[in-house]
Amino acid sequence: MKKSTKFLAVFLAISVIIASFSGFTYYDGLGNVYLDSEKKIFDGVTYHEQIGINSSNGLEHAFFVEADTASGTVKPMIFNGEVRSMATVGTMANYAEQQGYKVLAAVNGDLFDTATGTPKGLVIHNGNIVTSGYAPDRVIAFDSTGRASLQYVNVSYGLKGTLAYDDASTGTVQKVQAPFSAQINYYNVPHGAAKGLHLFNRHYASSTKTAGSCIEVVVDCGSQDNMQLQIGKTIKGTVKSVNVDTHNTPIGENEVVLSTVSGSATASQLYCMVVGSEVEISVADNANTGLANATEAMGIYYSLVENGNVVTSGTGLNPRTAVGIKSDGTVILYVVDGRQTNSKGLNLVQLANHMKSLGCTYAFNMDGGGSTALYSRMPGLENTAGRKNTPSDGAERKVSNALLFVYQAGSSDNTARNLNLYPSLTLAMPGADVQINSYASNGLFEKVSLPGAVSYEVEGGNGSITGNGLYTAGDTEGKVNIIGTAGDISGTTQVEVVKNNLTILPSVSALYLDAGQSSDINLSVKSGPISVVSSDKTFTWTCDQNIGTIDENGLFKAGSKNAETGNIYAVYDGYKITIPVQVGALTVDFKDTANHWAKTYIGSLAARGIANGMGNNLYLPDAQLTRAQFLALLAKTVDNVDVSKSNPAGFTDVPANEWYYGYVNWGYENGIVSGMTDTTFEPNANITREQMAIMLCKFATSQNLTLPQTSAGIKFTDQSAISPWASDYVSTVVGAGIINGQPEGDFQPQGLATRAQAAKVMYVYLNVRDGVNK
Repeated sequence: MKKSTKFLAVFLAISVIIASFSGFTYYDGLGNVYLDSEKKIFDGVTYHEQIGINSSNGLEHAFFVEADTASGTVKPMIFNGEVRSMATVGTMANYAEQQGYKVLAAVNGDLFDTATGTPKGLVIHNGNIVTSGYAPDRVIAFDSTGRASLQYVNVSYGLKGTLAYDDASTGTVQKVQAPFSAQINYYNVPHGAAKGLHLFNRHYASSTKTAGSCIEVVVDCGSQDNMQLQIGKTIKGTVKSVNVDTHNTPIGENEVVLSTVSGSATASQLYCMVVGSEVEISVADNANTGLANATEAMGIYYSLVENGNVVTSGTGLNPRTAVGIKSDGTVILYVVDGRQTNSKGLNLVQLANHMKSLGCTYAFNMDGGGSTALYSRMPGLENTAGRKNTPSDGAERKVSNALLFVYQAGSSDNTARNLNLYPSLTLAMPGADVQINSYASNGLFEKVSLPGAVSYEVEGGNGSITGNGLYTAGDTEGKVNIIGTAGDISGTTQVEVVKNNLTILPSVSALYLDAGQSSDINLSVKSGPISVVSSDKTFTWTCDQNIGTIDENGLFKAGSKNAETGNIYAVYDGYKITIPVQVGALTVDFKDTANHWAKTYIGSLAARGIANGMGNNLYLPDAQLTRAQFLALLAKTVDNVDVSKSNPAGFTDVPANEWYYGYVNWGYENGIVSGMTDTTFEPNANITREQMAIMLCKFATSQNLTLPQTSAGIKFTDQSAISPWASDYVSTVVGAGIINGQPEGDFQPQGLATRAQAAKVMYVYLNVRDGVNK
């Protein structure tokens, strides 16, 4: 049976859910976990994925990497780049690879000023201070052995130099030089309202990026090493120039620049510094916290767990990033997705409890929300680390810094040492087929070629597996170990056979088709929130004789007579799914569609309650369609949807007393639409053909439907007129045969869609969704 479409219909006729199944685990904070997979990705490093249901929030999807950073093989690294720049975690990982490191995992780091990219907290890399941060408080720090700890920041930056000024105390004006000292308020932090004394070097940017009237003193430190600030150390340099009423002074590779705004408390001191005189800049750990031993450090947003106790509060659900330290010194890089239908996110207390349940005695909340991103390299499968979570913004956000687990790249070793089997953990019904794939890696878990053919065996005999790795699940419920061997290396993976406690949903909730048409019906099976691989032959398929026939794979073919109604039945283990069928779809006739080209599409949708007339038995097929009206069409194809329960989107032009209020909220909540601006939606604006394509694609995604590409690669004469952000969506709906171009060969992306055109689009979409074929 061809599996070309997958549509997760609203629950129709069966729901078989009992408290738990054999793989059930409970984690405080996250909830009931139904998938808990683990994969070794390096010596002392494992990658984990958990999917569960939180009793308060609903579905949650967490990803984390555990690493023994104190073993000496894995190095923790804080990556920042220039302070006045931002990059995605992926870009930072790629840069580290270019510098001769291999990245095992990476996670976004500290909160930051989105305007400048400056981190909130202290940053140390390779023992050198990158920035003091604009509001330093606490950091996660790593010493030279890689051992992690929580450290409080009480660091001061001192300046000593020489001033030259006019002394008239003896009655005669004389030039006098005298030593002075001052406190540097910020290091590699932009000027702010405090009018403090700032220090910059090339960790910050190529210039001070100041504005207005400033006094900036350039100090030559002689070498790049000598301009690096370290806790407990003093650097020395020579005043190169004193620049008055200036700004944005260039910073040389060997230089530091002292800067303050004109009129500040320290402006007169900088003004009087002597060119050619010596300057000393020192950094002191005032509380002897242990920061002097830190080779890497990064600020934290909130402390979650200290000494095994939850020390936070907060009820807002968000995507979260956290770093934890277990009692044995193992460090966890953790993210949980949020603001998505398949993962709602956690509040701070839930996050703290989950980190604690994973064994953390210390845990810290980092920058979350749209910044949340975790990368990990999967052995044998990937040459470089790839992002594992899904950012809530839809694309990865640029951030200020990241924490990476790396090791030093060495000479290439092509010897296969490990056999890595994928997927890591799969749930399957008896009789279902699961494809197992094997990849080899060397002693550093880097991708290499297989040493030969892979042979497989099923431990315990629960099922069978072919020489190509196709496992057919047995009848005994529980975890099954599958072992692969190639030469003298071997590896394992698991499939969990599940028979009970399942939710089974049909791909169609009701079927509308004409005589002689067919529909390939699929069943979606889940154990809790986890998809279960199933086989159509696991179910017994029958249908009422008057409507047609159905085979053992769920392929239904309508009979030769129209105006027939009946049901399709799928039975598993005594439970029955019933799907109503209408052969020869009912129709509604409007006065103005009797001779219209779209009569069939309009009449069918109207009979199903999807399309409505405009009063007086008129449909107005050639009238233009609004953005809100098309949203309503989409919503009405989903069974039992209640748009009144959707959270307000907050658009100022969508008042609560308008008919479309609930539909716009529903569309926004499900990621189908966004505003025309941050505050407006323009519900009554006529929808363009490319806007319709975008909404339709995002709607299909929200319904877990992959549109089959049966006509891919079509190009139009006005291809360049399609907006860049709409191009992929247009290609997808055109490739699925849902929206066609014009007879002249163009698409007319900004052309306004009519009500008739929208009816045809929805009619074809429903046939694609329901697998209806001629």
